[in-house]
Amino acid sequence: MKIDQSKPLNPALTRSNDRVAPNNSANTERSSSDSVTINPLAAKLSQIEQSSKPTFDAERVESLKKAISEGRFTVRTDAIAGKIIQSAQELLGK
Repeated sequence: MKIDQSKPLNPALTRSNDRVAPNNSANTERSSSDSVTINPLAAKLSQIEQSSKPTFDAERVESLKKAISEGRFTVRTDAIAGKIIQSAQELLGK
């Protein structure tokens, strides 16, 4: 599908990153006393995410590519079907 770039974009539909907060003294005074509290559960989740193993394993991808190109990779349809059923049951709460 080709994108038609001959028409200008609708400004109402585009995002602008140059939005600036108004610079008034009431806003400045209030911001000096603002504070943020992180929920302990959110802090724990952040810690777990930072310490967990990355989800992308380049070595695994390369070994799969090699196995596919050499014709050694086989698809286990029973395992895929089982995971799909398990996922559906989790989503349905069963």
